[in-house]
Order: sequence, then C-alpha cells, then structure tokens
Amino acid sequence: MALTREDVLQLLEILRQDEGLREEFRRLLLPPDLPAWMQKMDRWTERMDEWTQKADKWMADTDEWKGKVDRWMADTDEWKQRTDERLERMEKWMAETDEWKRETREWQQKTEKRLARMDKRFMRIESTLGELRGAAKETEYRQKAPMLFSSLLRHLRDGQHEVAERLREAVRAGKVSPEEALELRRTDLFLLGEVAQGKWEGQTILVVTEISAAVSRADVERAIRRAMIAQRLGFWALPCVSGERWSQPTVKRWALKQALLCGEDGVLYPSPEADWDAVEQLLAHWQPL
Repeated sequence: MALTREDVLQLLEILRQDEGLREEFRRLLLPPDLPAWMQKMDRWTERMDEWTQKADKWMADTDEWKGKVDRWMADTDEWKQRTDERLERMEKWMAETDEWKRETREWQQKTEKRLARMDKRFMRIESTLGELRGAAKETEYRQKAPMLFSSLLRHLRDGQHEVAERLREAVRAGKVSPEEALELRRTDLFLLGEVAQGKWEGQTILVVTEISAAVSRADVERAIRRAMIAQRLGFWALPCVSGERWSQPTVKRWALKQALLCGEDGVLYPSPEADWDAVEQLLAHWQPL
C-alpha cells in the first residue's frame, strides 16, 4: 500500500518536533558535498565576472590598446596559458559536476528502492495488524456472544459443528456447489440459539456473523451471501455484521435496510430490549419459505 495523506502529515509533524530527526532526514535527502560544489560555482562565477569587466574596459580603451599592441602580443602567451589553465579548471569542474549528477542519480535510485521496500514493509505490517485485530475481535466476540445475544436468543451455542455436518451432506447431494461450500466455511462465526420471546419463541436461529474492526459494505454483502447459502442447508439463517465501528455511516444505514442484525461496540441494532417489533420484522424477512 502506498503512503496516505495522513501518513505524510504525520511524518511532517514528527519532523517539526524532532530537530535531530529533521537534520538526519535533510542529510539523507541532500548530497553531503553539495555546499562545497555551490561554493566552487560561486567562485568560478566571480572570476568570470571579473574577467568580463576587464574585457569591457579593454574594449573601451581600444585606442590605448592599439598603442600597446606589441606589449600585448608579448603577453599573449602568458594570457593564453592562464586561459588554458582556467579552461582546464572549468573542464575539471564540469567533469566533477557530471560526477555529482551521476552520484545524485544513484542516490535517488537507492532512495526510491528504499522507499519501495518501506512501502512493502508497511503493507505487510498493516496486513499483519489487520489479521491480529480480526483474530482478537473474533475471540472477544465469541466470549461476549452469550451476553450480547441474551435478550434475543436463549441456549446460545457454537453452530460450527452442525453447519459443517449439514454442509457436507448438501455438497454430496448437489444442493451446494464446492465454491459455495468454501464461501460458507469462511464465515467468521456461527451461533445457534432459540428465539427468546414473541411469536417465534423457541424457534432455532442460526446467526451468520461477519466480524470486522471497521464494518464495510463488503462485510455486509458477505454476511448476506453466506446466510443465503446457510438457508439452503435447512437453517433459519440470520445475517449479522459486527465491529467496533462502521467504515461509513451510509454502510450502517444500508445494512439495516437489508434487514441485517448489526452489532456496534457491543450493542445490537435493532435492539431486542428497545424495539422487539423491529427484531420480529427482521426475523420475518429471513424466515425460510
């Protein structure tokens, strides 16, 4: 994953607060010998300016120069030698400049490779953290499920074994394809229990649950798809998504419109305690024909 705007802003804030880190970052970005080359360039420019001024004066004093042609001719060899030396210095400077450019390109290429490796490392770290958060959330959810669903279902238990048995029989009978079986096996959590009250009191419900730190539309779609497969196994399957938060408020509203049971930070929506009629409407939506 590439760096986000938040990552860049966070890095800038760290650099503002840490002068030592800021100097180290500047040292990595700028070649260490750049100031020396700039000084050399300034000195050369000054010498060229002086030479230009002398040339202008020489042109202005043409008449006097004509009278001193012989002496000037005598000094030509010396001037030529000095010019050759300057040209040699200029050629050397240009060669050193080309070397500096080459080193700069190499440094840039190395920096880009390092950044690419850092991006890969960050992506692996983010992926690992996501997996750890997901595993921790599933463990926490299993532990808290009896309390979370106590007002909705009685005799709550893990439904994984029963789902696996029925799924195996359904695949053998051709009611469920191998691809659909694989899809159902990837469900985060199966919970079985009996409706605690109302007109369906005592009816067994299978809660097909997708757990995520931040519930997204993809989680909702998976829960619906997997609950529909579970219904073909003979379950009264109720899709459920649960997490610490929602990726977007619109996703939660859409999930409720799709008649999903939604959990957010340990609270169920619709609430069995506050709105049992809404719960019964949800159960009716998913009641097998």
